[in-house]
Amino acid sequence: MLRKAIFILVLIGGVILAPAASQPYKYLPADCSALVHLLPPPPATNSPAGIADLEIVLQIQADRTPDQIRRAQRVASQSVFTFAQPVLGNWFNATNCPETQRLFKEINRESQSIVDDQVKKHWQRLRPYQASPAVQPIVGRPGNTSYPSGHSAGAALWGTILAAAFPDQADAFKAQIREVMWSRVIGGAHYPSDTAAGAMLGEAIARTMLQAPAMTETLEKIRAEVAPFRQHETEPLAVPAGR
Repeated sequence: MLRKAIFILVLIGGVILAPAASQPYKYLPADCSALVHLLPPPPATNSPAGIADLEIVLQIQADRTPDQIRRAQRVASQSVFTFAQPVLGNWFNATNCPETQRLFKEINRESQSIVDDQVKKHWQRLRPYQASPAVQPIVGRPGNTSYPSGHSAGAALWGTILAAAFPDQADAFKAQIREVMWSRVIGGAHYPSDTAAGAMLGEAIARTMLQAPAMTETLEKIRAEVAPFRQHETEPLAVPAGR
């Protein structure tokens, strides 16, 4: 009886102490191995491609202008709202669009479980400023790894999903993705190959999410919340009487 009681207590203790199961995906499949293993390896530091990567960062650093510095610093603290405001308008913010914020919080969580928790940790590429003291970043010194660019992945994720919600602005969202990619190189935080890989991965994650049944309802909710603001912007101006 004593042994049985001890066994039951150990079993109960194990259940109590066991970590909670990871939150299930809403938009991604249970098996995301295809996304995790999507990217090719980054260029080796001393390879021709790796040397060219660093040379581009250093040349951009030498030539960057005050306007480019402002652009890079704006992107450094990006959110889905600051990403899309140049396309949709400054009204696109968390105050006006709380449901959109809530939905993208889950979208971001699932994406980060691939980009940050798995792919970045797998490749372990040093940042440009870690590889060369000549690189002087202007957007802080992130402590995580360089490949792929998380900012570029996030931009491609948001841009692809928002383009599905608002197809008339698809080209403008693509331009914003490129702006984020280039700004991360200007800022000295990433190599060009990091940003290209990030955009590739972010778009692949987004296109996978767009196939989920739950995404149909999500896009409808985003459109519905945004509609009054977009309609107001497109309404013709009233012409005063007598003119």
